Amino acid sequence: MRIVFAIGTSTGGVGTHVHALARDLAAAGHEIGVIGPAATDEHFGFSLLPGVRFGVLELGTGIGASDAALVRRQRTLLRSFAPQIVHAHGFRAGLITLLTLRTLKTRPKFVLSLHNQASGQGLRGRVETRVETMLARGADLVLGASTDLVDRARELGAQTARFLPAAAPEVTQVSAEAAAATRAGLAEEFDFDPGALIVLAVGRVARQKNYPMLVRALARLGAADRQGEIVALIAGAADDQVLADVRAQYAEAAAASAIPALHFLGPRDNVAELAAAADIYALTSVWEARALVLQEALMTGKAIVATATGGTAELVGDAGMLIDDDDDAAFAAAVAELAVDPARRAELGTRARARGAELPAEREVAEELAGLYTELVSAQVG
Repeated sequence: MRIVFAIGTSTGGVGTHVHALARDLAAAGHEIGVIGPAATDEHFGFSLLPGVRFGVLELGTGIGASDAALVRRQRTLLRSFAPQIVHAHGFRAGLITLLTLRTLKTRPKFVLSLHNQASGQGLRGRVETRVETMLARGADLVLGASTDLVDRARELGAQTARFLPAAAPEVTQVSAEAAAATRAGLAEEFDFDPGALIVLAVGRVARQKNYPMLVRALARLGAADRQGEIVALIAGAADDQVLADVRAQYAEAAAASAIPALHFLGPRDNVAELAAAADIYALTSVWEARALVLQEALMTGKAIVATATGGTAELVGDAGMLIDDDDDAAFAAAVAELAVDPARRAELGTRARARGAELPAEREVAEELAGLYTELVSAQVG
């Protein structure tokens, strides 16, 4: 089959997912094209994949007058690719792709993957709902990265909506010696006891990740009776304003009372080593579909404390401690319990590893997707 993926700006899970699909479907003999911003290609290396062609389409984040030029550019690209399937990932790529397909006399099948929840309020929320509805009804197949996204697409009138997970890459196994060395290096870099309990969060410092809740939880831990030192680490790129806000919130809390240390590591290329060195993996997001970093934490065998939002509860099950969204008291209580109970941490780690072993691999997801494509193309031919 001839398949084109359309993707917007990405440095995280969506780009990782599309990269894996393009790689594995090309390896299976399909003709693959990817359309998206040059920066996305630079980050993920789509154009370096064997059998994959990349076309630059500078998708911005807002709807505006420049969309007409984007439609013209994408129409030219699609004519050169001549795809049977066009698969857009996310609202922005989906909107431009749908508008482009409406200008074509011969239209390929349109597949839309939803990876995030629309979260706008007021006028913006009403506009987002209209776009969601148009996309759900305009796609031949809507795929949701979590079942709540599938339910939402059906509510909005999707012809066919299915769940398809975004699988995490295979996790690099880290030896006990390497994990100990990483822990020692972090302790030296940030001046804490190597025996401290390390709480690790991995993800962009952005509103969705709700790190202010983590700060409030740390303040509660500072005021509680506990054994030993607790250190929180956040690894990931940052929205500058959000980072400044979280730093200011932490400084205010630290000035008021004793509080565990919080360090921002910035983007790191040794996440596997960081996870192996940590004692607890934390996810504080207001919403996640099926976070790749959480899947990696499961496969690594970490004791997990996470907010039960979006697809997180169905992903983790009983392999971690789940709390309500924005409940800093429950988060602090979970960390305090695990801080003094290494046997409980080990038990959760064992459950996590078992759950991680059940998760689909990237190639399995690509094979399932190829089957869905075949159904669409066969129906079109019929």
